[in-house]
Amino acid sequence: MKKYLTREQTQTAQARAVSFAKNVLEDSNLADDLESLTPEEYADRGGITIANPLERRMTNMANGGNGNNMTKADMQDVCDQVQDILSEAYTPEASREELAPAIGDVLDLLENGPADDTDDTDDDSDDDTDDQG
Repeated sequence: MKKYLTREQTQTAQARAVSFAKNVLEDSNLADDLESLTPEEYADRGGITIANPLERRMTNMANGGNGNNMTKADMQDVCDQVQDILSEAYTPEASREELAPAIGDVLDLLENGPADDTDDTDDDSDDDTDDQG
């Protein structure tokens, strides 16, 4: 099974491996060898694929990792929805409190894919009329 890590996670793993080789194995040659590797070389040696988090999410979605087998059209729809959400939320003067819900929506969309067309949770007009006497 291929392991996917960000570049930062790969660098952290490499630093831990160097430390382990020095302190636990007491093998300074191995530690030096590991330390001399680029993160890409270390990743190749350890069976790691370096990927950015968004790319990993999109690849996971395309491969059915979230329970969906997304088509290219579905992925394009997700990308369009992400762009719409972020474009609507972003203004230079936007506060963290204003941006956080949009970022949450985007992350949910990336993790779970597009919502079903039958989802009517946004339609709360019936609730308003029922409560009024």
